[in-house]
Amino acid sequence: MSSRHHSGCRLLGVADIGRLMRFPGTYCPKPGPQGSADARLECGSWHRRQFLQVIGQAAALFGMAGGLPACRSARGQLPNFVIIFTDDQGYNDLGIYGSPNIRTPRIDRMAAEGMRFTDFYVSPICSPSRAALLTGSYPVRVGMPDVHLYDAPFGLSPDEITIADMLKPLGYSTACIGKWHLGQDDKFAPNRQGFDHFYGIRIVNGTQPFENFAVPLYYNDRKITERPNHFQFTQDFTREAMQFVERSQHQPFLLYLAHPMPHIPIYPGKEFQGVSDAGLYGDAVEEIDWCTGLILDHLLSLGLDERTLVIYTSDNGPWLGFGDQSGSAEPLRGGKLTTWEGGVRVPCIMRWPNNIPAGTICSELVTIMDIMPTIADLSGASLPHHGAIDGKSLWPLMQASAEAKSPHEVYYYYAGTWLQALRAGEWKLHLARPESREGIYGECAPWLAVNTTIMEQPELYNLHEDPGETRNVAAQYPDIVVRLSALAEEARAELGDYGQPGRGVRPTGSAHPDYPVPHEWLGSPHWEATSSAMQEDMRAFRKYRFQLLSREDTLDAREQLEWKWYMDHPDQVFE
Repeated sequence: MSSRHHSGCRLLGVADIGRLMRFPGTYCPKPGPQGSADARLECGSWHRRQFLQVIGQAAALFGMAGGLPACRSARGQLPNFVIIFTDDQGYNDLGIYGSPNIRTPRIDRMAAEGMRFTDFYVSPICSPSRAALLTGSYPVRVGMPDVHLYDAPFGLSPDEITIADMLKPLGYSTACIGKWHLGQDDKFAPNRQGFDHFYGIRIVNGTQPFENFAVPLYYNDRKITERPNHFQFTQDFTREAMQFVERSQHQPFLLYLAHPMPHIPIYPGKEFQGVSDAGLYGDAVEEIDWCTGLILDHLLSLGLDERTLVIYTSDNGPWLGFGDQSGSAEPLRGGKLTTWEGGVRVPCIMRWPNNIPAGTICSELVTIMDIMPTIADLSGASLPHHGAIDGKSLWPLMQASAEAKSPHEVYYYYAGTWLQALRAGEWKLHLARPESREGIYGECAPWLAVNTTIMEQPELYNLHEDPGETRNVAAQYPDIVVRLSALAEEARAELGDYGQPGRGVRPTGSAHPDYPVPHEWLGSPHWEATSSAMQEDMRAFRKYRFQLLSREDTLDAREQLEWKWYMDHPDQVFE
């Protein structure tokens, strides 16, 4: 880490309120009525949100904001938090991270005014990273090891406590804007997971280089339209985020802005098409950069700049193989859907004037799971007590102290429930996987299994010397292989492995009583009905698009690709 140290703030050594109070009731995991995450429980105990509310009120009453920087707590103001979360953005896809063909002046400036992390880890696919962000835990622990499928009756269990749940008792206004992707059913919606306000999409924006299935747009629980304009996503969500900030400026707030871009199908706003030297992907990133600047400027104009921690990061590495709709993880190996570094190490920048020293770099191992404990540390909120939390506070590292080190002795790389690798210090061990596994949704789905590199023996890499994972040094350091292999056994016992549930794993949320776990749903009558309806809707939409494009005199590159696909797959359009 950079040795630059900002001495304007010091930490208050106040213990967490949760450690000081003996609460008369115990948490009961029994679910309330379907669709109601806030229902009172009938077990004679406290519901999680009742517990958090009383704890939060006690914390506010006694002023016990553990870990608050003294320069803020003295003014009696809780910090605001803005999390800007992009989709499928590669490690190399910002100017400050070395992109040769994508210009991101506002995000680069954000790094110059804050801290850039070089070793920030997420999951290799979307929904698990979002679950880790909001719960502070490994996705496999909270029952979200895999991506949420269209119309699947599964999601993040309402019994899990999110960052928004955690902050509500302290009087925070909370908003989720953009992509949710932690459950499509109302039971799992953001408004039932601690967020006061939601504007966005509950599912992925697509899986092809052009629009295919319907992606409904919601305002809280109200569906606005089945097929929103994808070209407007980035600016529309940014506009809504700025309006939320303005409405919430007189109280502390949490803004979680999850852009659907630059995930395929990529639709940059009209003003940004063709502006970059990296195709549609670069156009989308440059639009996000401009919109990030709008948010930072808005915070400054409202006098909130110095009271707001802004975090910018991505959910996983780039989805490779889609031409000008793919990003880059250079110099790292691999991309999305893999546990090579390019799939799970992403850009991360944090900015907080007068609290995070400007122009600093942190090269310690940190993770998306650490965001929740960090926010708890800085706000004085109590972390949930209903189960293990895997993340750690990054506040010591964020102060750029030369003595601060990674809070993680070891980090585990999961592809679904399949434990594939682990990192301890500079060493990363890919565990032996001599054969592929059957792709099972909810275990290790086909899109993860087919992208797994087969290895007859464990492979060891020194990431400090070889971040691109090009030189396997397992033969030279057998003692390290043995040590890390023993740590892998600890993970298998606690978090599990493919086909082997861990003792610390909590259940996936289910909205359908006949299908408590995901692998039982695929091939079921419910799955067949929802899949048939989706295919019928897509076929009607493709027919409409084909007829529309056929009438056009000229087509751009994406439209040509789309039209050719229809010509090559007539059964998907006309039958």
